[in-house]
Amino acid sequence: MAPSAVSMVFTVDGGKQANAAEKGHKPPDDGHSFDEALELAGFGRVQIVLSILSGLGMMASINEAMGMSIILPASQCDLDLDAGEKGIVGGAVFLGTMCSSYFWGYLADTRGRQIILKYALFATSFFGAVSLVANDFVSLLVLRFLTGVCVAAPASTVYAYLGEFTTPSKRSQMLSFASVWGGVGIVYVSLAGWWILSYDWVILIAGTFEFKPWRLLFIINTLPAFLNGIAFCFCPESPKFLLSRGRNEEALEVLRMVYRINKRTTNTDGFAVTSLKLDPEDVLAQEQNDTKETGLLRSMVQQTVPILKLPYLIYFIICCVHNIGAFAIYGGLGLWFPDIMNQIYSHGSSGEAQKVCDILQRNQTAESSFVAELELCDDEVKFETFLYTLILGVFGVIYALVTSAVLGRIDQKVMMVFNCTVAGICGIALQFISNAYAVAILFCLEIVFAGYCVLLVNANVVHIFPTNVRAMAVALTNMTGRLSCFVASAVIGLLMIQNCPVTFYMLSGLLFLCAGLTFLLPKK
Repeated sequence: MAPSAVSMVFTVDGGKQANAAEKGHKPPDDGHSFDEALELAGFGRVQIVLSILSGLGMMASINEAMGMSIILPASQCDLDLDAGEKGIVGGAVFLGTMCSSYFWGYLADTRGRQIILKYALFATSFFGAVSLVANDFVSLLVLRFLTGVCVAAPASTVYAYLGEFTTPSKRSQMLSFASVWGGVGIVYVSLAGWWILSYDWVILIAGTFEFKPWRLLFIINTLPAFLNGIAFCFCPESPKFLLSRGRNEEALEVLRMVYRINKRTTNTDGFAVTSLKLDPEDVLAQEQNDTKETGLLRSMVQQTVPILKLPYLIYFIICCVHNIGAFAIYGGLGLWFPDIMNQIYSHGSSGEAQKVCDILQRNQTAESSFVAELELCDDEVKFETFLYTLILGVFGVIYALVTSAVLGRIDQKVMMVFNCTVAGICGIALQFISNAYAVAILFCLEIVFAGYCVLLVNANVVHIFPTNVRAMAVALTNMTGRLSCFVASAVIGLLMIQNCPVTFYMLSGLLFLCAGLTFLLPKK
């Protein structure tokens, strides 16, 4: 008898029933809960493969955002971009992500995680690649905004998708392992930029269009998103989502597939689960599904209302504050990181050690005084831009690997407090350190530790909110974070010039506030 396919890679044997007696497990009269069934399905290759694919989804969003920090300096002369326009284009991906996160969360909670991930990744790669045809500020802004609209789905939905294939005891650890690919993405764009921009060839197309190396980078940076989209075509839908939609038998079939692959067996004779017992949240979700169809807007409102009810509202606000602080550092300050380090090391070549704020404020005022009229366009991307972006990515990978190894033994709330506190201390310490190498290390630590808070917050959201609104909750908390990221990337440069020390103290204070609010989150 031919197997019935849940996906093109993971097949499900629909003709065998679990024989609980063979394993000595007597199934409960009313069936197993989802977490019990997932525990019996085992932990192994399925979770590892899906964590890699989910990590590549995170990497896709990093590539589209951080890749622009390398493309913009190389394209500014060809596109005639000034500093203000570069700042707007650089933040366009975050703006697009912020505007579409709510809608993607609604679709993921009502249509499915896997199908949204698949199509959104293909759309991301399409608009990411098409960005290479931009010939001016407006066209590049529109294309990068549309790329951000599409990449918002994998940036948030992968947390719900992977979390629903993993038992609560290992959920944070697997999400942490997936986040390693965020650091890999930073390394990827820096190495790709270093390699591609070392050439200076020009290909003339249709007599007027100049295809240069920086245009090729759009394709290179978005290639992982395209490959990730192909991979998700062969993945099953989340069994937890299927259960919440009343598709119990499909959910059970996926769990049997997980059992066979993890146990490396060709049958499900040892899988004791024959029926699934609905959790209270699944009962509520099915009751909502059974109601008559409503319009799109009303349906979205109904999908959001549970998040805004107590006690979820309090947890939602806390997670939003966490993401605002984390994204302001990781996204806002992170995008300025290569430029800041270039200024520090350019000044450091004179041999005179000074504090970071003295250097930044002096260099910025000097630029405005001496380069007012006779400024020649310079599209050379300095070596330091690649080097320090690469170092930042390596720091991220190492820390993610270390944390993934210890997270199962350390309470997640402790890790959140630790990350926020260390990042805040690094921000304050930057005001008193004059050694250029120590400054580079502190900057890397602040950005990496703050960025890791994003993962921990999303892991908490997956744990706290019920299945039927989980993707929506992740999307909304990330939306507030992306907004702070866009605002921070646009105004941090101005704030640095006006009052650099106060800027760092404000960002550090926000992180300390997040550390304190962590204790109000519920225990696992």
